[in-house]
Amino acid sequence: MNLELEEKLWKAGKQEQAYRKEIWYEIIDSLLDDFHQFVGQDFHRDPEIQLNIENPNCPSFGRWIWTDEKGEFPLSLTWSALIGGDIIGTEESGDTFHVSILLFLFDTTGNNRLRLKTGESFLSFAFEKQSNNNGHWRSLGWCQDEWGEWENLG
Repeated sequence: MNLELEEKLWKAGKQEQAYRKEIWYEIIDSLLDDFHQFVGQDFHRDPEIQLNIENPNCPSFGRWIWTDEKGEFPLSLTWSALIGGDIIGTEESGDTFHVSILLFLFDTTGNNRLRLKTGESFLSFAFEKQSNNNGHWRSLGWCQDEWGEWENLG
């Protein structure tokens, strides 16, 4: 990720004035460019970005991304995902900006959403600040939809 934009990401919510929407768009695109390198697969980006920057202490964003609907092979998978970012607070580190991606898998033959028999229904990824202050994408694996907010998706 662009180091200047990454520094802005980690400082989000800690400055008196909110970043302009153009800065947020650059940050989000840089995060998605980095995620593209992490997963090694092309995807599309929704031109619409949900951005809440009115309160400089609590900015947040969301944007959908997805792969092509048709796979090249009968066993191909497609996916749709939501990247989101907001301020979270922890007792150890204080408020910090958190970025995650919730990724939903679909088969290409019937467009059925894939889930595990044990109830997990999406893959989760997090962009985490390392000890060297640089961010890194990490897979958190399969997760359950604890509040049922994604059940109607696909």
